[in-house]
Amino acid sequence: FAGLYDLRLKVSQKNPLVHINEYLYTEIEEDTRASGQKLFDYVDPKNRQVQLEMEQACTQHLKDLGAWLEPTFEPIAFDKGDFTYEASVIIPVRNRIRTIRDAISSVLSQQTDFPFNLIVVDNHSTDGTTEAIAEFKNDERLIHIVPERDDLGIGGCWNMGVHHPQCGKFAVQLDSDDVYSGDDTLQKIVDAFYAQNCAMVVGTYQMTNFNMEMIPPGIIDHREWTPHNGRNNALRINGLGAPRAFYTPVLREIKVPNTSYGEDYALGLNISRHYQIGRIYDVLYLCRRWEDNSDASLDIVKMNGHNFYKDSIRTWELQARKRMKHRRELFPHK
Repeated sequence: FAGLYDLRLKVSQKNPLVHINEYLYTEIEEDTRASGQKLFDYVDPKNRQVQLEMEQACTQHLKDLGAWLEPTFEPIAFDKGDFTYEASVIIPVRNRIRTIRDAISSVLSQQTDFPFNLIVVDNHSTDGTTEAIAEFKNDERLIHIVPERDDLGIGGCWNMGVHHPQCGKFAVQLDSDDVYSGDDTLQKIVDAFYAQNCAMVVGTYQMTNFNMEMIPPGIIDHREWTPHNGRNNALRINGLGAPRAFYTPVLREIKVPNTSYGEDYALGLNISRHYQIGRIYDVLYLCRRWEDNSDASLDIVKMNGHNFYKDSIRTWELQARKRMKHRRELFPHK
């Protein structure tokens, strides 16, 4: 499975790979599925053996380059900052009138043994979403923010939520299309931070249609992640999973890229360079696939742009890890 991939990696170790940004040939596209369907091929259980081979090739490549990281992580004491709330769920939203009520209700119905709130960053909606959010204004746990700026992507909205003075110790993701699978999701996520001593937690989600009925490929648990090699394999795969949650002081320090694609992946790579990423393999989240998903049906130009952005993130992260390894070799006691 990984023969051609491994060859390309080996060639790149000896010679630079040059991207020629023009059309040189044509091919007939045989896989005519929408981009939103292709997106999850790499986590489909039937492709498990392929992924294991790819990981082996990637791992050896990182070792050859001096960029492979041992499974040793910086500990976290969870004692930074003074937080009124233990957790905040952050929902960036623009024009999701059909789903935002479900998302908000999903959060406000959570049962926890700690105080939490919900920060909705309403990015200038025009379809009634703003008014739908206002229907929940009597719940004091809801913080409704409308940015003054009009140039924010999803990442920029996340930055607003994370840096809000009422943001909790842990910042937890929920997309405006989606819902938590039960009323114990938030509790499980926060418990995992302490149990696994990590700066980021990623759960398991189930793919559903708009009516929240399961659709293929079903449950996405990202079991390709291992504590031993997960942060290295993260440089190869296309995403880390959902729902995602972060220790707020770490996230405030890194900050979220102001994009609407790949910002979560960039964070995961950065965090995993230093800290353990915890995993929860219970289904915590229902990921609704429907026609209004932002990645439901992208044209080839948009897909190429997305892939180029993630490739750039990987390249920068690879360079950062090589520098970090080199510094450790020069100054082993620091």
